[in-house]
Amino acid sequence: RELESALYIANSEFTARAYKEKFGIESTVIPPTINPAFYSTPTTGEFVTMINPYNEKGFELAVQIARECAEIPFLFVESWMLDDDHRAEIERTLASLGNAVLESRTSDMKTVYGRTKILLAPSKWEEAWGRVASEAHCSGIPVVGSRRGGLPEAIGNGGVILDYDAPLADWVAAIRRLWTDKADYDRMSAAARLFAERPQMNPDNQFATFMDVLNRAVEGQSLRKAS
Repeated sequence: RELESALYIANSEFTARAYKEKFGIESTVIPPTINPAFYSTPTTGEFVTMINPYNEKGFELAVQIARECAEIPFLFVESWMLDDDHRAEIERTLASLGNAVLESRTSDMKTVYGRTKILLAPSKWEEAWGRVASEAHCSGIPVVGSRRGGLPEAIGNGGVILDYDAPLADWVAAIRRLWTDKADYDRMSAAARLFAERPQMNPDNQFATFMDVLNRAVEGQSLRKAS
């Protein structure tokens, strides 16, 4: 009963809908705060990059795509810590491809985005958001990702969104088109950069929205005490 007067914040429209459906509550949406200074970098465009090579994140699908795109180099970057057996299994899988490498996690994501032409995010589970998509957009890197959870909100106009279960040929075509068609890539890259600059992702706007929620909570508490 004490929570009936609480105000809620969700990190995506998807999460807000889930709260509404499950608990009947309304939420103010504030996406994860992305500081462009930590991610914005020129890129050499050497790789199609997937971050966090777990099956939940779509690793199996990414491997299939890489196998079909033998002419394109793929970079897989650890995010969640891989145990030794899992890492060895991933390395064996990638070695069989011949066009993919695995790198250890890093605290400086510019070293990753600085070599990335396309970010691949074929997540299998319902993401609350899609932070890597928002990070990549800061450098004008388009994202090819799945229609799962809040990930489509994070990708928006800055990439291509496909059903996880879409035909493999559709995923391959999206990657190849961005890799080979300079005009299409430049258009999508510009859209990604513009999408990163939308008001919803501006840290000052996010902070102002957060403070508004806090102020409304304080005002509500004061009114309840007065009554």
